[in-house]
Amino acid sequence: MIGNPHELIRDAQKRKAAVPAFNIDSIDMAMGVIEAGQWLDRGFIMQVTVETLDIWGWEFFSEAITHLISRAHVPIALLLDHAKRVDDIRRAIDLGYPAVMYDGSALPLTDNIATTREVVHYAREHGCFVEGEVGHVARDGEPAHWEHLTSVEEAQTYWEAAGVDALAVAVGSKHGHYRTPEDINVERVHEIFEVIQAPLVLHGGSGMPVELFSQLIRRGIAKVNIGTELRRAWWSGIDGAEHAKPREALRAARAHVKTRSIEIMRTLSPAPNQP
Repeated sequence: MIGNPHELIRDAQKRKAAVPAFNIDSIDMAMGVIEAGQWLDRGFIMQVTVETLDIWGWEFFSEAITHLISRAHVPIALLLDHAKRVDDIRRAIDLGYPAVMYDGSALPLTDNIATTREVVHYAREHGCFVEGEVGHVARDGEPAHWEHLTSVEEAQTYWEAAGVDALAVAVGSKHGHYRTPEDINVERVHEIFEVIQAPLVLHGGSGMPVELFSQLIRRGIAKVNIGTELRRAWWSGIDGAEHAKPREALRAARAHVKTRSIEIMRTLSPAPNQP
């Protein structure tokens, strides 16, 4: 069923959990994650990027994923992730996306706020959830000096001026790369949450130890993005089906994605009655 991101986050916060937000690149990956959510009876957020939509075709892929989501018996919210252009965000909203993430983290703070406000204005007209980012979560291939941890002052200024529903913060995680607990500034999460009392988002959440997730959630993280873990699982399935027919390889990849998604959901969003 089509999920409401506000409700998913509020429910997670009440349970002292975080909403898993899975980045998917293909229909079989989406099916694996949905099967995991249904097996655990757990709602979540499914995310796609502009790059993925450009490859598959915006209308085709959006309609296909929305069809799968609508047939699920758990709430799933579809989010456009890391969009840097307002036109792309408008396009996603016009296609019916209930949630978008504007990434202006590479801009000066004043420019980031100004463009985010433009996004929020359009999103509000369509009842769309908006996630923003301040600070910069690094990714492989970027110069080291691009990484910029979020300060409390930046977070407060952005939150009060931009009008977003959730805030992604940079606290030491990294896209597409595993980091150790020593890399993550857990107290910075706590300091930011104490000031703005808003749902905080962790990008680059793949590979973190369970105990670290627990600390981050207790200090204010309400949504955790997972991408690299799913891609590793997908490739594990493909590699294990070498020389098989493509449909068999994709079936194996989907099964691996389901298994790993179940493990991640149990970590981020535990429930006493989970199987």
